[in-house]
Amino acid sequence: MPDIFVAEEKEAPAAKKPTEVLDKKPISTTPSYYEEEGTVRLFTTYCKNPNDITFENQEVDEKVILFIRKALITNLPWFSISMLLLLAPLFIIPILMYFKISIFIFPQKFNMFFVIYYYLLVTIYLFINFITWYFNIDLVTEKRVIDVDFQGLVYKNIASTKISLVQDVSYAQIGALRTIFNYGDVLVQTAGTIDNFIFESVPKPEDAVHVVANLIGKRNE
Repeated sequence: MPDIFVAEEKEAPAAKKPTEVLDKKPISTTPSYYEEEGTVRLFTTYCKNPNDITFENQEVDEKVILFIRKALITNLPWFSISMLLLLAPLFIIPILMYFKISIFIFPQKFNMFFVIYYYLLVTIYLFINFITWYFNIDLVTEKRVIDVDFQGLVYKNIASTKISLVQDVSYAQIGALRTIFNYGDVLVQTAGTIDNFIFESVPKPEDAVHVVANLIGKRNE
């Protein structure tokens, strides 16, 4: 009588060839905004060894090691304001109409133009805040640290310093919100009269400090 608690013996599966194993890449469970390595996407805030990032005056043998933007949670204030402004007329106008209160000084046929103009202003506010976040980035390469400051549509400032001039790197993570969402300010201290670099409200600040510290260590070896 066969024992039902003993599994039947099965032939061992054939060993995979080395090429078959190498061709299959492991599935990443890391969120798209915390890319450990690979492609920088629309909402990526932290990426090691990005393979699709280049910048002006980049040297031929210069590799980007770290790409950083401000943490996504820092966009919550202006995004919340934008949503409130977009939804406000849907509640305010019916209330004013119920009480027969008019906020328009021009004839009623022009009311639609004012509503369109209002939503256009809110859209511009939303767009400017988004591109300000999107284009404010920090890069760390094998040779230098680069800070790109972008404000609105009229101000752009790019500052960089060589790794050989970096003396120390540290970070500050003050407050419950920053601790919960793991973001903070990274301070890159440089030699002499050169201005220090501050990466404001960046995700995974401890890991960013570790990357820069390793570059300093290799320089000193």
